[in-house]
Amino acid sequence: MSYKEKIITDRLVLRKLKKEDAEAMFRNWCSDPEMTKYISWTAHKNVEVTKSLVNLWVEEYKDPNTVRFIITLKDSDEPIGSIDVVKYVNDSPEIGYCLSRKYWNQGYMSEACKALIDYLFELGYPKILIRADERNIASNRVIEKCGFTFINKERAINRSEEVTLNCYELQKSPRN
Repeated sequence: MSYKEKIITDRLVLRKLKKEDAEAMFRNWCSDPEMTKYISWTAHKNVEVTKSLVNLWVEEYKDPNTVRFIITLKDSDEPIGSIDVVKYVNDSPEIGYCLSRKYWNQGYMSEACKALIDYLFELGYPKILIRADERNIASNRVIEKCGFTFINKERAINRSEEVTLNCYELQKSPRN
C-alpha cells in the first residue's frame, strides 16, 4: 500500500519525516523532559540520539505498514511534533504522538490527530486505538476531543515504573 506523503489541515501540514528534521526535533521536543514525561522514551541527552532515532524511523518507511508524520505549521516547515501508528493490535492501528511544549493547549494535536484518524479510516481501518498515561490529563483530553471511547485501564511498565494507561478505541461510523 502506498501512503500519503502529506496531509494538510487548516493550520498544519503532516508530512513524511526527513533526516534533516533531527536537529529541529531535538530542539523542539525530543530534549524536553516535560514533554517526554509520560511516554515510553526519555528526553534525548544530545542531538546524536535524535539523529539515530530519525535514521531508524526513516528506514522504517520501507515497511509498507509504517504510517508516520512530522507535524509542521502551514506557514513553516519547522517540525513541532510527530504523530504515527506506533503498532498494530489485531490489525487495528494504535496512534502515538508528541508535540513541542511551545504549542500545547492551542488545539494543534487535536487537529493533527483528527487528520490522522480520517486518513486511517480512508485506508480502510474500521477501528483505531490509542492509550495514554492516566496522569497525562492533556493527552487524555485530546483523545476524548477526537471522539475516542474509553475502554479500560491497563497496567504497564514504562521506564521501569508501573503506570496505569487509559485505553481507548474509535470505531468507524457511517459518517466517518
